[in-house]
Amino acid sequence: MRCLWITRQDPRPANCGGLIYSLGLLRGLAAHPDIQLTVLANRAPHQSPATPDFPVTWELHGEVTGGRLRSLLSTLPSDAFRLGNRTMRSALATLLSNIRWDWVVIDQAACAWALDSIPRHTRIAYIAHNHEASVRKQVASERTDSLPFQLALRMDAWKYSRLERSLCQAASLISAITPRDREDFSNEFFNKAFVCLPPGYDGPMVDSPIPITEETPRRVVLAGTFEWVAKRRNLESFLAAADSLFPQAGIEFTVVGKTDPVYFNTLAARYPWASFHPNVPRIDHYLEDARIGLIPEALGGGFKLKALDYIFRGLPLAALTPALSGLPLDPTNDLISAEDPASLAKAVTERIDDLAFLNISATRALDKCRDSFHWSDRGAALAHALLESTRPPAA
Repeated sequence: MRCLWITRQDPRPANCGGLIYSLGLLRGLAAHPDIQLTVLANRAPHQSPATPDFPVTWELHGEVTGGRLRSLLSTLPSDAFRLGNRTMRSALATLLSNIRWDWVVIDQAACAWALDSIPRHTRIAYIAHNHEASVRKQVASERTDSLPFQLALRMDAWKYSRLERSLCQAASLISAITPRDREDFSNEFFNKAFVCLPPGYDGPMVDSPIPITEETPRRVVLAGTFEWVAKRRNLESFLAAADSLFPQAGIEFTVVGKTDPVYFNTLAARYPWASFHPNVPRIDHYLEDARIGLIPEALGGGFKLKALDYIFRGLPLAALTPALSGLPLDPTNDLISAEDPASLAKAVTERIDDLAFLNISATRALDKCRDSFHWSDRGAALAHALLESTRPPAA
């Protein structure tokens, strides 16, 4: 079965959550013997020649262009406008004219720029990283930016909603990254085939958590990518909530991840009690020298991949409950949880010296997740869904 997979850019190297998810699914799906996979994408800005390949035909053309301002005049949201550039559209036209595809897979709503080029009656699968209609609306409703920026976000959210709705209507199969997203999609598109595909994990994993003792630094760590406005708002909301608690309690807060260093410098000037480390090559020692891994996402939807980095390294979690969809954890016993940033900062302050709870919760989380996040399982589930949707109905 021939599948054309359209994604943002070559996910090698996978240095953010979206690329990690795309690469994991591609690798898992490509392992299925009945799938012949071709990937159409922009080239990565910094290609990693050391990344091992797998049985996929790569069609890499150009790089993601600028043009956010020009997108204001387009019917497409900003991301889709930039991804669907002339080079990519020409490459897609060639692929569609030369090969008869059993499936065209649209990886993320932003790649639905391709919809108007795909022939009718072609089977389309939508790989959703978020329920974009609700997430973008939620982000745009936050009144923390200038009026022009708010208006731009609202317009982009409206465009995303229209584009995603068109994609779901055209799709024969929709995959969701969390049970909550699947429910959101199925409420509107109840006659579609669905598959739920939480991410896998193939990073470092401890056999058992390293015990947290009095000698373990009283440190909370937040790892992630801080380029999208929603990610930055989540971080800023937690910093504001912890500003009157962490310094007084002597709690260290370390933020590490992919971002513009200028952004972290601005935060460091505003919150001198926290430390910020942009674009580090590895995060391992930051996680090893902490008592708690933080997940403060109220905005942004999707699955929080950093939760798996924390869990499989044996680090206890502290999270907002909306960020837990897709994790098989009890928010009372397996982690520190709260409904809003202020409550989460308070709960962390109260629990950071409860060594018994931290050690037990880290062990419980690792045991519950150890066998639940294999990319091979996700690839097999997606292949099964594609093959089942291809077969004609029984007589």
